[in-house]
This record gives sequence, structure tokens and C-alpha cells, in this order.
Amino acid sequence: MRFAHACFHTLWPLPRWAVAGACALAVALPLWTTPFPPVTDLPQHVAQVRLWFETLAGMPHPDGARYIIQWWTPYSLTYWLMGGLWQVLPPVRVGQAMLLLQALGWVFLVHWLAARRQRSAAAAALATTLFFNHTLYWGFVSFTTGWPLFLLWVHVTARNAPMTRCRQLLLLGLAALLYAAHALWFAMALLWFGVMAWGLRRPWRTVLHEGLWLLPLAALAALMYSRIGYATTLVEHKTVWRVPVVGRLFTPWLPESVYGGLYGPVEPLALAGVGLWLVAGLVRHRRRWRSASDPVWLLAGGLCLTAGLLLPYQYQYTIEFAERWMPAAATCLLLGAPALDVPPPGSDARSVPGWPRAVATAGCVVFCGWTALAWQSFQRDYLPGLPEALAALPSQPRVVGLDFVKEIPGFRRRPLMQMPAYAQVLHGGAYSLSFAKFPQSFVRYETDAVVGWTDGLEWSPERLTERDLDYFDFVLAVGDRWAHERLQTKFPRLQPLTGDDRTPWRLYRIGACARRQ
Repeated sequence: MRFAHACFHTLWPLPRWAVAGACALAVALPLWTTPFPPVTDLPQHVAQVRLWFETLAGMPHPDGARYIIQWWTPYSLTYWLMGGLWQVLPPVRVGQAMLLLQALGWVFLVHWLAARRQRSAAAAALATTLFFNHTLYWGFVSFTTGWPLFLLWVHVTARNAPMTRCRQLLLLGLAALLYAAHALWFAMALLWFGVMAWGLRRPWRTVLHEGLWLLPLAALAALMYSRIGYATTLVEHKTVWRVPVVGRLFTPWLPESVYGGLYGPVEPLALAGVGLWLVAGLVRHRRRWRSASDPVWLLAGGLCLTAGLLLPYQYQYTIEFAERWMPAAATCLLLGAPALDVPPPGSDARSVPGWPRAVATAGCVVFCGWTALAWQSFQRDYLPGLPEALAALPSQPRVVGLDFVKEIPGFRRRPLMQMPAYAQVLHGGAYSLSFAKFPQSFVRYETDAVVGWTDGLEWSPERLTERDLDYFDFVLAVGDRWAHERLQTKFPRLQPLTGDDRTPWRLYRIGACARRQ
């Protein structure tokens, strides 16, 4: 009894390392238990790694296309990381491992920054849940890689430290990582310099002196963007506004842009918990809220929030251009706002209640546990037959993927849409949609190659025609029994190879015919 009593007093209130450890285990649970995560574009990103190594080896491709590697594209860091994972893991596990690496890096960086700046450990636990947002479910892997780097950039640049050689190298290294992670995060990092000088009243001479070290990277970014912007005629350039700016604060756009991954009660409850936390902190420190806040994180959160409220839904080929900034805004506001478990300056730290950390940590565990259950349900109901179909493919096949399921209950995005791209991940060959088509990709087509088959089959598989089959060797389709029956009735030359009425995934061989070259 005395030992238990001593342990309780040692771990109460929960120390930061215990909160961070519990959050890390919780956030890793869905990723560790789901070999094929419901992350839409993840297979395409892993397929880029396969194309990278095949291009370096000079391997011919069955579609006859020629590829180039854009070493200086501002989206390369993710592929370097996955390329390293490719050397030690089976290709089909590279995407899962990359997400796990991102999740753990996110958790430990947020908790480290909270400790470094003496901010709330409970707020860091709530911020952990924001990893599972719509950018993750869509599969914006490069953008997710740059998110924690931006937080680290804010922390480093906000320090009013002398410009030593070590600091110069640190700023240049961080800026290079942000550039390599994602062009949008690099642009936000440059914008932060001006906002920081104004909001934190930093001397402009100091800011300009530090910014001079970033000019080469800024020039490289401008050059790459100009090349990317005019590199292809295959991608439609446009601007789309789905929700007017004036209506974003008063419509479901706001809560859906913070999490926006799953339907059901867990995300609204989590968002309500974040809101209650912010309000409770302001009420507790209402007389000294400025001294209990961190102006650096509040300013960074305001910058991301402004971007989220003012930018369009789509700009050129970048979708969710505005929405993707909202999880970062919520994270910065959580770290910067007054908190229940942080004492005001000058007060006794022993007066801080211990329950906020325990409640926030428990909330994080419940949120991630619910997410794990949703992912397990997805794996149980919609993935049977996929491993067998992938294993039955030969080397270098030409595959068309068809997603007849489309919308899945409980998920706001379409996690099955790009899943057939695992055929290219495992066996190489050609797939009906390759991210090499996009001008910003790490590996892209050397020239614009207009495909002969129907465009957009990943979105509308019912548009498949007899002529489209002439370009492929196999069909990898997911759907219910009736979808497969309609497919075989419409195309009698499809020969089933794997799957039956109990499995949603089936592989078909396309009967021999004269192929169009």
C-alpha cells in the first residue's frame, strides 16, 4: 500500500514524459494495426519511390513512357525518407511505416516544444489528436511532413538570439528542409518572417539580416515554381471557391476543416473539447491572460487561421488550399493560449490542478482508440481479397484500377480510390493513373503523354469502355457482388483470377486482343 501511495504521488500530476509516451502509443495504434491505411493518395506516393529506383536503373517501362527525376522539386523530402524505408522494409509496408514515422515525430516534437516553451502538456495531448485530420486521410503526405518542421521553424526564428555561425547554419538547414518538404510550407515560413517582425516587434534590420541567408532558397523556389507552372498541359489550371469567405465561420466548413476525416461523434466531441479547453483557460487567467499566453504561438496560429479563412478551395492543381491550414492553426492556438495546467507567472506551481493532464491524455487515448476501431472496420469489410489479388500479379503488369465502392460509411474521403496503385508498388509496370502526370512530382513524365484510355477512371469507373481495356493486361476492381456481375456482363473477355462473392476485391485478366500502341 505504501509503495502504491508513493507511486501515485510520483506520477501525479502526470509528468510530461508520461503524457508524451501515452500519446505516442495512442497515435501509433491505428497505424500499427492497419497494413493498408485508409489514406487515399498514399499508394501513389509509394509508387513514386518504385518509379524513382526503376528510372535510376534505366529499366524500360511497359507503357513506353520516359521518366525524369526532379531532384530539386520542393516536394522531395518525403520520397527521400520513403526511399530509405524501401531499403529495409517490404515495399507494401513503406507507406505504413512512413505514416508511423510522421505520427511519432509529430507527437514528440509537439510535446518537446511545449516543454521547451513551458506550455501546457495537456494542450500538447489535445494537439496530438490533430494528426488525424483531412490532410492525412486525403494522403497529402508531403504536406504532413512539413507541418512539424514549420512549428520548429516558428520556435527557432522567434528566439531573439545573436546571429552566430551556428544559428545561420540552423536557419539555413531548417529552411532547406521546409523547401524539400513542401513548397507551401516554405512559402509560409518566408511569410512568417514578416509577420513575426511586425507582431513581435523585432528589429527589421535583424530580420533582414537573417532573411538574407534564405535568398538562394527563395530564388530556387521561384525558379522551380515557374517551371512547374508551365511544365504541362495535362493539368487544368483553375481557382475554385466552394464556401465563400464570409460564410466559413458560420457553416460546417470550420469544424470539418480542423479534423474532417471521420463521420460520427468522436471528431465533433474532440473539437468541442478543444474549444472548451481554450475557453476554460481564458476564464481562469482572465485577469492576466496576456502574461499566461505565448504570443509567438498565438501569432503563428493567427497566420495559419488567416490563410485558412481567405484562400480558395483549389488553386491550379492544389486542392483544399485553404482547409489544410486549419489543423496547424488549431495546434498553434492550443500551445499559445492560457491553459488550466500552467500557473500564471509569479504563482505557486503546486497550486496547479493535476486533473487537466489526465483528462486530456485520456481524451487523446479515446480519440485514437476510436480511430483504430474505424480503421479496423475498414480493413475487415473492404480489404479482403486485396493481398491475394496483388500476389497473383506478374512482374511489370499493365493494370487499370476500378473503385465501385466510392463512398465508405464513416469516412469523409475515398480511401479505396488509389488502393489499386499498390500493384505498381509491388510489381512495377504501368497503372491507369500515375502521379508522374503532375508537374510537381518527384518523378514525372519527360514529356506530356496524352493517354488513349478514358481519363478519370479512378473517380468514375463506370465510364470504362471496351476500347480502354486494349491498353491494359489486368483489371483490379473493388465492389460488391452486383458491381462485379455488371462488370463481367459488360466485358465478357474479363477472366476472373482471384476473389469470389465473399471478397470485395477481384483481379481479372483481360482476354487477348489487338492492343493499341
